[in-house]
Amino acid sequence: MMDALAFEVSAFRSTPHGAGAVATVELLGDVSPVLAALCGSDISIGALSLRRFDDIDEGLVARLAPERAILFPHGGTRIVALLAAWLTARGANWIEDPLSIRDGIDPMELFPEAESKVEAFAMTTLARAQSRLAVKLLLAQSARWNACAPTALDLPRSRRLNRLIDPPRVVLAGLPNAGKSSLSNRLLGRDASIVSPEAGTTRDAVASRLDLSGLSVDWLDLPGFRALDDASVASSEQRAIKLARLMLQDADYVIALAAPDAPWPALERAPDLRIFTKCDMPDARASAHAQDAQLFVSSVTGEGIDAMAKHIRDALVPPEDRANTAPWVFDMRLAPELA
Repeated sequence: MMDALAFEVSAFRSTPHGAGAVATVELLGDVSPVLAALCGSDISIGALSLRRFDDIDEGLVARLAPERAILFPHGGTRIVALLAAWLTARGANWIEDPLSIRDGIDPMELFPEAESKVEAFAMTTLARAQSRLAVKLLLAQSARWNACAPTALDLPRSRRLNRLIDPPRVVLAGLPNAGKSSLSNRLLGRDASIVSPEAGTTRDAVASRLDLSGLSVDWLDLPGFRALDDASVASSEQRAIKLARLMLQDADYVIALAAPDAPWPALERAPDLRIFTKCDMPDARASAHAQDAQLFVSSVTGEGIDAMAKHIRDALVPPEDRANTAPWVFDMRLAPELA
């Protein structure tokens, strides 16, 4: 019976509270039973799929890892509340305040050997920081906080540095045949493009955790942005594309893709980066679609891949932020007066 299930997961809304175009509900733990019960079947690791959430709503699901998935329902607060009720009724741990995930035991109790409160909090944060670039910075914070106290001027830089702890969301958007799947597979180092006869699996859509030159990101390769009035587009794919377009609004970084045989996609949000793919093809750079490109890459030869990874990393967490020796407010409990 459904009521007998006891999901061993924690769940929380990771987008700001209030109505929005698309909400983000994260699941951490043994997520396979949850997805099977909520969506009708489990979802492959690396897949981005359109699914029904019981009788609550329809949305996209990104399975980023064995123990992690993200639900993207429509953004109304009522829908999120219904999902929270559905999950808690089945034993899941719904967390109203996502910060409580990192609260738990007082860091000073967890690390009594720490020489300062900042050092204890830094050691706690190290355990959950997702990017390797965070390690040296966190280890340096005790001395930097001793040298000077943080001010409100440090907060914008600190919010950018916090992307080293909680991965930012990077969205890749392009028309079919622009080379999205090939680019994602090149970055992943494996063939992760989802091609499945299962209903609801968006074509050539990938969701994964990627390391971009030391910065971990949640990489969402959205379904090809074909025209929604295209008669060849199935109704399920149309719905997936509509939701994908809404997801652009909440992304931390948006990449638009074009290729010699695929023009730039029409996006409701201006992209942060324009990449021209398949630059290994003859006369590719002479293509009319190459205009406005900021970077050229080839998934076949690897040209431009490293430069692209560093470009995205430096845009999300600028080098000057990483080199700055002022205090990093990596946990607002250390400076509540600045909140």
